[in-house]
Amino acid sequence: MRGLGFTETLSNLPEPFVAAFALVTQLGDVWFLFATLGLLYLLAGERIARHPRRTGALLVALSVGALATTLALKAAFGFSRPPDAGTASIPPWLPAMLETVYLNAATGDGLGFPSGHAIGTTVAYGGAAAVLDVWNRRKRTLVAGTLVGLVCLARLVLGVHYLVDVVAGVAVGLAYLAVALRVADGNPARAFGVAAVAAAAGLAVVVFRGVPSELGPMATALGAGIAGGVVWQRLDASQLSNPVSVPVAVVGIALSGLPWVSAYLVEPGPVVSLVAGATGLSILVALPALSGRLGGEKSGGETSRAA
Repeated sequence: MRGLGFTETLSNLPEPFVAAFALVTQLGDVWFLFATLGLLYLLAGERIARHPRRTGALLVALSVGALATTLALKAAFGFSRPPDAGTASIPPWLPAMLETVYLNAATGDGLGFPSGHAIGTTVAYGGAAAVLDVWNRRKRTLVAGTLVGLVCLARLVLGVHYLVDVVAGVAVGLAYLAVALRVADGNPARAFGVAAVAAAAGLAVVVFRGVPSELGPMATALGAGIAGGVVWQRLDASQLSNPVSVPVAVVGIALSGLPWVSAYLVEPGPVVSLVAGATGLSILVALPALSGRLGGEKSGGETSRAA
């Protein structure tokens, strides 16, 4: 009923198309969005935004809120995915070592409504179109809309969502984006606060509805929202202006994502998941200050040796 026939039709496309969309769908995965926005926060210059660190942190905060909203709504509605969402045909030309990776990309599990990929991409790419300074607003909006449309189409082609799921996801993403941007008014701490409120409300929904599978991820989002806002407020302008090299940024993204991935794989419970979310976001947001401090200590040490 929710598919209106689209999912069944698109999921029967030729194998090369399905394999291509298994790659496209990664543009909306949580890991990809947070890694991309995290690198934007750490590396973006003034060509991208007048206040690149503030803008990058704002986008990270928006995505934390999008994750919390997704989990809350999935728990509230409890609608399942299409019957074959958990299965996929492995292309015969695919190397054996990539089969598990492909299955993870081409299948879906858990609750299906609304689409988390649709919400996440709408908030992340729509938020970027709204706050970045690159190109002009019309071109940014066109690019963002194209990316969101491709990811939504990929979810249908892979057969992991119904049409209603992705349409509702885009609508929810737009609504969250409008509210969060209005409340934040360009302040990342406020955006993290909105995300924390969404996660706290979502945690209540998860407990009330009795959906244990969403308890840990929701606690992770709550910890991220709280820690992101607290750490951001403790940084001053000089710490935020510290440059971060590409190698340090890549290592920092990996370290900040490690607690999240560990919590997802181990499922340690809500308290540890909350700490994991807080730890990951704290590392990311504080990395410019830590990088500047380490750089200053290294410079001081070299000066002493030279003297």
